[in-house]
Amino acid sequence: MPPRAIWKGAISFGLVSIPVKTYGAISEHKTGLRMMCPKCKSPLQFKRMCPKCMKEVAWNEIVKGFEVQKGKYVAITPKELEKLELESGRLVEIFQFVEADKLDPIYFDTSYYLMPDERAEKPYFLMHEALSQYGKIAIGRVVMHEKEHLVALRPYEGAILMATLHYADEIRSPKDFPELKKGVEVDKEELELAEQLIRIMKKPFAFKEYKDRYHDALIKLVEAKMKGQEEVIEVRVPEIKPTKNLMEALKASIRAHEKR
Repeated sequence: MPPRAIWKGAISFGLVSIPVKTYGAISEHKTGLRMMCPKCKSPLQFKRMCPKCMKEVAWNEIVKGFEVQKGKYVAITPKELEKLELESGRLVEIFQFVEADKLDPIYFDTSYYLMPDERAEKPYFLMHEALSQYGKIAIGRVVMHEKEHLVALRPYEGAILMATLHYADEIRSPKDFPELKKGVEVDKEELELAEQLIRIMKKPFAFKEYKDRYHDALIKLVEAKMKGQEEVIEVRVPEIKPTKNLMEALKASIRAHEKR
């Protein structure tokens, strides 16, 4: 079954407009585990109950509300929200370009593929090629899912990938954590050993080499139980304790990796 577009609009920069369709770029592993009744093993159901009226509310009757004071809301209908999105023009509005290595990964949130809509192939691939050749990322804004997002557009395997970005005030500063306020002096010899270990362990990163081991173990357990087997899973909980002799631990790590 082909993927279904979740949003339609246009990339806009300067006087150029590129009609596009938006698709989710990520298909996350889901465990498939459901919450069940311990007695009859039926999956639990959750209802949208109004605590005041004491009745279930159907999906098509639900309105959303903005809390203006504690316990006081202004109700907003789906049509009003849709109108706000339409007024934005359904545009991915590009307002600047930056070097590809200037965006810290902490700002990236959700990724989407932008695909050319009808008769938009030429400007789409022109933008893709320009971003590729000049090593730039396009920065813009778009209204989606009841929020105006900052977005970054970049070429990815022949397509244009759009990632929503966190706003600066959404990022927590590490300076807020008391654990970093302790002054620690780094030993020069320990630093040299750490750098040596990093050099030994350095290699090209291949995503395809890594799999979700927890998911694989879960599937193995499910398959065994379907066959009537009681799969015994050996759980090894690593003992977590701070390294007492950092110098010796670094040297031992280097020796272990040099033998591989």
